[in-house]
Amino acid sequence: MNIFFDLFYILKGKFSKKKSHEYKFAFLVHSRGYKDIYRKYPKLKLIPKTIVIFIMNHLWPITLSKVTGIYSIKTKEHVKGYVLGIPMTSQEMMSNRDSSLTKIRQALYLARGKGVTIVGLGGLTSSLSAGGKSLLDIDMHVTTGHAYTAYNVTQNLFKLVEIFEMSKEQVRVAVVGAAGSVGSLSVLLIARAGFGSITLIDLKRKDLSELETRVRNMRPDMTVFISHEVKDIKSCNFVITATNTPDALITKELVEDGMVIIDDAQPSDIHPDVLKLENVLVIEAGVVDTPGVKSNFNYGLKSKTDNFCCMTELLILASHGWDKHYIIERATLEHVDEISKMGDDLGFKIASFQNFLESISQQKIEHVKSIIKKNAIHS
Repeated sequence: MNIFFDLFYILKGKFSKKKSHEYKFAFLVHSRGYKDIYRKYPKLKLIPKTIVIFIMNHLWPITLSKVTGIYSIKTKEHVKGYVLGIPMTSQEMMSNRDSSLTKIRQALYLARGKGVTIVGLGGLTSSLSAGGKSLLDIDMHVTTGHAYTAYNVTQNLFKLVEIFEMSKEQVRVAVVGAAGSVGSLSVLLIARAGFGSITLIDLKRKDLSELETRVRNMRPDMTVFISHEVKDIKSCNFVITATNTPDALITKELVEDGMVIIDDAQPSDIHPDVLKLENVLVIEAGVVDTPGVKSNFNYGLKSKTDNFCCMTELLILASHGWDKHYIIERATLEHVDEISKMGDDLGFKIASFQNFLESISQQKIEHVKSIIKKNAIHS
């Protein structure tokens, strides 16, 4: 019955310009795959998949949960928020881009109909709306989450390098999806931090020359490689994945013992077989510990107060009473420095190491650390 109320709010948001005086926010997600759909609607397992696809592709955006535990920095009052969902899977969204954009726009109408003033674009909704540019005619504020995501991706890298007692000059980092919004910003943060070597990997149609120039200007002594082949991660000991492909790019044939993969893609860029390898460490990078804040929706994360980075950027803005767009299309290093400071003020930090298969044990970390040390001796 609630989904029909959502249809009412979509129509209200589309045709009514009335704004709420109470600050609210909404985070927009979509189904990463069928597991997400069945987690929300278990009875759909009894229906043939073709029918499930048809239903999900034709169902309008819906309200998934209410977010609790976020408070205004200024007034200390509770700030209300929602998680809104597009039922389509990642695969279906990438295959039906026009329909996906229509659903994203409907989700903004749903948010506006519920009194929301700022929306965070999660998963593929950012790339499928041109980083929010295709939504600017709708009277809503938008953020993509790219700044806080890039910050947390690289914070995971920095922390792991410290745990493994490696110097930055020893580390060979590859960024898969380097031309993208999160990937390119992560590259600049890695360069700024003083790492010695980086490999930029993306599709042939993606121009990496401007990013390469920026890195070389920032760090003339840094070794920079350009590649259009994912297999070139083999020459690196740390890999960051940040693509918007719905398929797993990193298979077990491409990884080496002692490799550390920091995965930011939603859906994941990592094949499930890689997570089962004892000698490889896979970290889900885009997860933040947000003490006291609950999305009240099962993302499949370790803790109820863990949230994805792109949502956390929205939480930070909501807490600080942000009343305009934050990130449209591309974020800058200045955005990263600003939003990370705002997040620190709220006590937010990178979550404990995990991936969608397991919580990473100290034993697993020490095992991979020992392999890295052996590799360093024999290199």
